[in-house]
Amino acid sequence: MNITNNSVISGPTPFLVPSNSPIVVLLYRYGLGFIFLFGFTGNLASMATFMQTTLRATSTAFLFLILAISDTLFLFVSIFDFIEVGMTQNPILLTSYDNLCRFRWFLKGLTQFCSAWILVFVTIDRWLRTRFPFKANKWCTHRNVIIVTICIIIIGISLHSHMLSAQFFGKFVPGVATVACGPVQLWAPYTLFFFVQWPFIQVFFVCLIPVALMLLGSIDIHRTIQKTKSRIQTVGTNQPQQLRQARLHRQMLILMVSSIIIFFVTTLPVSIRQIVAAYAISANTAAPLEPIVNDTAILTVLLSFNYAVSH
Repeated sequence: MNITNNSVISGPTPFLVPSNSPIVVLLYRYGLGFIFLFGFTGNLASMATFMQTTLRATSTAFLFLILAISDTLFLFVSIFDFIEVGMTQNPILLTSYDNLCRFRWFLKGLTQFCSAWILVFVTIDRWLRTRFPFKANKWCTHRNVIIVTICIIIIGISLHSHMLSAQFFGKFVPGVATVACGPVQLWAPYTLFFFVQWPFIQVFFVCLIPVALMLLGSIDIHRTIQKTKSRIQTVGTNQPQQLRQARLHRQMLILMVSSIIIFFVTTLPVSIRQIVAAYAISANTAAPLEPIVNDTAILTVLLSFNYAVSH
């Protein structure tokens, strides 16, 4: 995803052509293979679970259903990398590579953005139910979830729309993980934007802001629950409806917290690597390209794990 400094703008050289290390090939073959097997099965099971009548009535479950769909789309688009890097170890479908690059990278970026912000709104949903339980039924509705999801998709499309431009984006180093696609013209201003500025924008909107909001929401939820714990414990056994609601609330809260932890652990490392690489480029540091590419590729496999087990 990243590249070196001024040599990028002046034109291609042999130094600019990296290759996939053996560990990257193995991780893309067996690591992604396991993630697909586990992820597609788990996501389909999650969709079936959240579509059940009992859970479907809650806005949180509806958000998790949308999250499962978004995660499944991310894994589906990643199949191309699995085949190209892990299996054939050569570029595939070269005649359509530019179009495939635009489609794949746009959809991967969009689904990453959507999954992150849907998880943020899962946190907001649980926060509203914890902080304002008597108004939750008014605010936490399927209609509002649909409105929020549409807004997330529109913002995500706007943010990643530059990748759909044939003038800017296409094949870069076909067959090489994380740099198979990129700017079509090395000397264009877009190249500097894509390799130096875009990583910061992506990390900011897909990792840092969502993580901060999730952490703040989770902390406040925990504090609110501690304050009302005594009242929750006084629910009598002759009130089965309240007991079911309390149990469902607890299950959704546990699911939310586990999803946030997985998101944080899998997203933060690759985000840090992107920022370090982008900073090295902007500071005109002569950083070798191949370690950057291979490190990012390895962390991308870890990132993909988030879309297999986040719900």
